[in-house]
Amino acid sequence: MKLHFSWEESAGTLSPGCSSNMVNRDGVSPLACLLTDDGGQLFLDTVPWLDEGLDRTRLVKEDKVDFVDWSRDAWGAELTKEHVKIYSLHDEGYFELIAIDSFEMALLAWLDFIKLKPTVGVIQEVEI
Repeated sequence: MKLHFSWEESAGTLSPGCSSNMVNRDGVSPLACLLTDDGGQLFLDTVPWLDEGLDRTRLVKEDKVDFVDWSRDAWGAELTKEHVKIYSLHDEGYFELIAIDSFEMALLAWLDFIKLKPTVGVIQEVEI
């Protein structure tokens, strides 16, 4: 799976965007939606929430817990050793499954990206 991170300008401000080459039948990537679910905050204010997602991922990977849920305003993730189920909080039947290692790589890459200086026109491709 490839993720594409970019900066988008809207109403005079820049915000990070994410897209994926893996989308569902509606053309939506639940993973990209989860990463960009900012809870109505500025993008840098989401760093603690993303760090919490990484901490929870590591708890599962290190066998300290069997299951953990991590969610925001519109999207959530159920993490187990086998996989991560990324789902809509508005319709739990709307989801995708990815490997936990891929999920961790996506979170790390997204965190690194949003900490960079925002630049319009720059697209970063990440293979997970």
